[in-house]
Amino acid sequence: MAPELFNFSLRDMKTIKYIPIISLFALFTSCNDNPNSDGHSHDVAGEQVQAHDDHAHEAVTISYTLFADGYELFVEFPALVAGGRSEFAAHFTQLSNYKPVAEGIVTVSIIKDTKGIRNRVESPSSPGIFRPAIQPKESGTYKMLFELNSPSGNATFEIPDVRVYANEDEAAHAIQPEGDSEAVTFLKEQAWKAQFATQEVTPQPHYSVIRTSGKVKNQPQAETTVNAQAEGTVNLMTILGETVKKGELLAVISGAGIENNLSRRLQESKIAFEKSKADHNRLMPLADEQVVSQKDFLEVRARYRQDSLQFHQMASLVSQNGIRVTAPSNGYISEVKVGNGNFVQSGSPLFSLVNESRILIETYVNQSDFQQVSKIFDAHFSVSGKENPVTLKEIQGQIESKNAFINEGNTRIPVTFSGRNNGQFMPGMFLEAFLKTGAKEETLVIPLSAVIEEQGNYFVFVQTGGESFVKREIELANYDGIHAEIKKGLKPGERIVTRGAYQIKLASMAGELPLHGHTH
Repeated sequence: MAPELFNFSLRDMKTIKYIPIISLFALFTSCNDNPNSDGHSHDVAGEQVQAHDDHAHEAVTISYTLFADGYELFVEFPALVAGGRSEFAAHFTQLSNYKPVAEGIVTVSIIKDTKGIRNRVESPSSPGIFRPAIQPKESGTYKMLFELNSPSGNATFEIPDVRVYANEDEAAHAIQPEGDSEAVTFLKEQAWKAQFATQEVTPQPHYSVIRTSGKVKNQPQAETTVNAQAEGTVNLMTILGETVKKGELLAVISGAGIENNLSRRLQESKIAFEKSKADHNRLMPLADEQVVSQKDFLEVRARYRQDSLQFHQMASLVSQNGIRVTAPSNGYISEVKVGNGNFVQSGSPLFSLVNESRILIETYVNQSDFQQVSKIFDAHFSVSGKENPVTLKEIQGQIESKNAFINEGNTRIPVTFSGRNNGQFMPGMFLEAFLKTGAKEETLVIPLSAVIEEQGNYFVFVQTGGESFVKREIELANYDGIHAEIKKGLKPGERIVTRGAYQIKLASMAGELPLHGHTH
């Protein structure tokens, strides 16, 4: 049939493996010859046999790894032979989460000139693995297409030159094995179950980084002292370290004579409020008729509003047991300045209340880097016990000070940042800080999570095939806590493991792994 044609570009990895056969021709011809039937499993493994020319031959299983539109295709299939039915094990991975494509339709086509053969399967045989099959009629060079149509998205993959051989003997002689004896096999089924990800190495802008230490502090305006509003005996209602909300009761001040004093002050405040209210209501219509001056009326209105505020504040604080001391804002009690039952004067400090919603991070830069201080524009902070650093953007932060100066008390240059506490910071906590400064030309940059350190040396795992990985030593030029700049060891276009590198390392240490020609 005449297939649909598609325009796209992608990169691919190709590997070839030899597997002993019983008789590929018998295997192909024993399958259903209908090219539109759904694929099903065939093991291409068995004992070696003598070929018709009295020389032992091994059939080859070819594999390709391709990337397009956010998906990875790793496909394995026997070398195509005219007249033989070939089944594909097509593994589809969604790269955004590195999970198998669990549902969808996959179509495989081979095309020569304007003619071709295609076969479609409506669902995977197991999550991520689709098994279409085709039966080429003539030998030659074809273009092969894989088309994925799934609820998560669509992708088309092209293999531009795929050979269909006249017979198995020609295929066995024509294809030379490729591979790397140092490659580690990590099956797709293993990767899909792990926290795993890969990424293409590409040049991108990177910045100079000053690595230093930092300390979390409270912002000056974040700490409040709560004072007594009357004299008397303090009855504490909170404890050191307790989290409180605005308006919550902290203490009650009471004692001999204080109730009469408070009652008198409340009564005086009420009288003043009622008088100024009456004056305001009396003058309002006169001001409208311009009988009294606007200036006199505004003075009466201001006095009325002030008396009203004072009266209602005092009325909300005075209770039968004394005057209530409440939290002026949300926060926690960082210091209790009096003991329970102590006698205090009006204005005496009772508590220190800290609001942790915003913090300061104070860092220090060596004098040797003073020329770079004014160029600092961003930062990351590594919190002990946390896998990923916290960026300045995450905490809605900004640079508060970066002036290059020192004093007698400190010979390092202070650089201070402010931000919103996202729950990962505590005042007094020490951090590792990465201060970005200046700009660099484009360079090779990879996630720091891809790097494995062994006795002071650094390594990554490079993907050489869908299930093949090679351990590669690299040299780091710099890193900022999130990304690492590569000085040596990688080239643009290579694909590395960014999550799950340690699982591959463990797999490489586990001894002999399953044969690559698995049937899934």
